[in-house]
Amino acid sequence: MDNAHGMGFATVIDANLNRVAEGLRVLEDICRFVFRDAGLQQKIKKNRHRINTLVPVQTVIAKRSSLDDVGFSAIGSLEERRTDPGDLVRANSKRVQEGTRVLEELFKTTDITLSREMKNVRYEAYEYERILLAYCHRPRLEAGLYLILTDPPAGYEKMAEYSVEAGLPALQLRYKGDDQRHHLDLARRLREITKNSKTLYIINDRPDIALMVDADGVHIGQSDLPPADVRRCIGDQMLLGLSTHNLEQVNRSKTEPVDYIGIGPLYATTSKENPDPVTGPEIVLNALKAVSCPVVAIGGLTIERIKALGSGSCRNVALISEVAMAENPLLAMQTIQEIIMEKL
Repeated sequence: MDNAHGMGFATVIDANLNRVAEGLRVLEDICRFVFRDAGLQQKIKKNRHRINTLVPVQTVIAKRSSLDDVGFSAIGSLEERRTDPGDLVRANSKRVQEGTRVLEELFKTTDITLSREMKNVRYEAYEYERILLAYCHRPRLEAGLYLILTDPPAGYEKMAEYSVEAGLPALQLRYKGDDQRHHLDLARRLREITKNSKTLYIINDRPDIALMVDADGVHIGQSDLPPADVRRCIGDQMLLGLSTHNLEQVNRSKTEPVDYIGIGPLYATTSKENPDPVTGPEIVLNALKAVSCPVVAIGGLTIERIKALGSGSCRNVALISEVAMAENPLLAMQTIQEIIMEKL
């Protein structure tokens, strides 16, 4: 630190380096443990380490005098209150943005390269804030039965009503017909049934229809549009799920902007004309170890097979035929939901 600036400037730099690093650490942990976004977490971690290596901190730490800080006891009216994750994101994003702005200005007097680096970090922090605040408003897939509807004998509307009554965490419309106007009309009818309920409404394959009916999310497969393009289409506040069928695809999903993955088929299934190779139930635990997002087990599952799954393997289970073909679909939903919740 230039002697002309004295202890005062060194202390300001020290305080703001700490402010930025602390704010980034809070955002990093929110990414890691709350929203489970490994990609964004790594970007924030990289910037936190970058801040720590850009400035020779030993020169400013030597002049630190925290106990003599006249602002130590000053507390803002909102400083001790955080109401939700959004408050945490906003408060710590502002710490990073304001701290890097102070550093940017100070380094203009000594090192223009460092000043520009702080500006870059500040602008990246604006983007972190946008993404994380969008996460705060995005639906989250809770534990339980993820019901998929494909021509259920009881009818789509009745099954959707049962899903809401049973309090299922998610319902997916997987329409395989060719009548696109009927598809859209059906999607709208199910949206009306699920609206304002705890049951998330997911559209399979079609981000355009999901947007038109204001669904809660979209689910895509390996041969559908790429997840990054779908995310750009649907925006930040809609859930995005991705089907995977082997560990290579599971690992690849970690770099995609998806909120959960499906894994399977665990067992032989008749729900698809050309099903993917059977994975076996053991793949679920391997997938859970590989990713931090929710993992939905799917494919040939029955009540007995769900009971046989380990407690860690069935936080989220997707079913089609086992519920659709049940004599009493509502009772089947309730029974399966109870089994899953008891295993948590």
